[in-house]
Amino acid sequence: MRKILVTAALPYANGELHIGHLKSTYIPADIYARYHRLKGNYVVFVCGSDQHGTPIEIAAREAGVKVEDYVDYWMKNHAEDFKRMNIEFDIFYKTHSLENIEMTKFFLKKLKENGFLYKKKVLQLYCKHDGMYLADRYVKGECPYCGEQDQYGDHCEACGATYEAWQLKNPKCILCGNKPEIKEEEHYLFKLSAFSEKLKIWIHNNPKFQKSVVKYVYNWLDSLRDWDITRENYWGIEMPFEDVKGKYVYVWFDAPIGYISATIKWAKENNRNWEEFWKNRDAEVIHFIGKDIIYHHYLFWPAMLIGVNDNFNLPSAMPTRGFLLLEGRKFSKSRKWYISIKRATEIFDPDYIRFYLTLITPYSLEDTDFKLEDFKNIVNSGLSDTIGNLIHRTLTFITKYFNSRIPQPGEYDSLDKKMITKLRQTPTIVGKFIEEFRLKTGLEEILGLARETNKYFNTKEPWKYVKKEREKAATTLFITANIVASLSVLLSPYTPKIAERIKKVLNLEKTLQWDESGTFILPPGHAIGKIEIIAPKITDEQIQKLREKLGIRQ
Repeated sequence: MRKILVTAALPYANGELHIGHLKSTYIPADIYARYHRLKGNYVVFVCGSDQHGTPIEIAAREAGVKVEDYVDYWMKNHAEDFKRMNIEFDIFYKTHSLENIEMTKFFLKKLKENGFLYKKKVLQLYCKHDGMYLADRYVKGECPYCGEQDQYGDHCEACGATYEAWQLKNPKCILCGNKPEIKEEEHYLFKLSAFSEKLKIWIHNNPKFQKSVVKYVYNWLDSLRDWDITRENYWGIEMPFEDVKGKYVYVWFDAPIGYISATIKWAKENNRNWEEFWKNRDAEVIHFIGKDIIYHHYLFWPAMLIGVNDNFNLPSAMPTRGFLLLEGRKFSKSRKWYISIKRATEIFDPDYIRFYLTLITPYSLEDTDFKLEDFKNIVNSGLSDTIGNLIHRTLTFITKYFNSRIPQPGEYDSLDKKMITKLRQTPTIVGKFIEEFRLKTGLEEILGLARETNKYFNTKEPWKYVKKEREKAATTLFITANIVASLSVLLSPYTPKIAERIKKVLNLEKTLQWDESGTFILPPGHAIGKIEIIAPKITDEQIQKLREKLGIRQ
């Protein structure tokens, strides 16, 4: 039994989640965790609310509420969204917690003891008008690397570069619009540059890392700059050192530590030891992330874990995917060009969204496009016509001609044997693809099984034999019914509620494990349940509701 800690990037507590967040991170992580639970592995799936940083402080100020109340509101909102999408964490915690504060301070103290934190006078932007130092998000200007305008003071959204706020060209305070002045302040810096060679070796020796990501990361490894992790006028964790009293930890330092602190909280609540995942070499730590946070997870985070030198496990894999576009355009909350999770699940079955996003998302950094008409066609074709039709026609025949009981098969011919071989092989093939994080390919394989079974059903024509040569019809229906039963297992990581509906119509009450798929789950004589439509088609009216919400004219 493998021990696997699965994490999903922490959603920022500063606004509602949309379906773009699901595509790269949360659905893939949930599929992977569900699969390994079905395999009988010991899986803990953790996530949490990322609750520190200037954007949250600014938004809370604008909303006229306390910061603590603001982050708690969005934490609850995000937890509800994940529940709507059938994403099941073992714990959804928060970075503004006692566990995370203590672990962050532990990291800081150990890094300082080990010589990887040092004090230095650094340049800071100071707004005379507002009488305050400007943290990253209190200032905007032009990127010092690519020249892109309207960028914040920590990283460029256009080229991905990270920099210090004072390096911005033509900076302006976002509160008053005035140009800030540059001042010197004593800060603590993390000696990231000291880890270049160790990171190279670690990345090079890990075959589970995507080649495209490794190539991207290698561009940074020879020019790592030490990382300023101190902030003034900041909503975050206070620095634990007397010589910088009243200064705070940069959010990107404590955010990934949130993976550990969430595990600690889970362990407390379940009477377990968190170290069995974080300090046990037999355990795996899998981070699911989007391509916008590659730098932090491949460089900053492992360097912190190495630098602490306290036997922490480094990530085993970090599956990374690209962004989601909407009808060819970037998601934009300010322009109301996005589909919130709440809105999407009010109109559509959440499993339809899981199904479609998985089928359009390759295991790569490639951006993909959510197209409303395409969504309708792919779901209707795959779930309703291919899988739903197979289930309905198989069970209707069994109900009508075999008194709602799985018939006793006769002798298998060559086509029957070919179909049984396909049934037995598919779980292994799909499992291999999920293990390799190729979730799209795994789902395509499941659809392939359903299509081939429909073709088999048509070729065997059980309706011709159901009265005169019942044994022939019985054999076909025994095989197709058992393939349907296997589909209830194979689809479970991808579309969990649809999988439950399939089990219900089959009258399957026991919990099935992954390795039971590919076998004859339904014995002759098993009574099936009441036939229901598993996946009703998406209607034009449902699509029109979204078009109206987005302001799209036909």
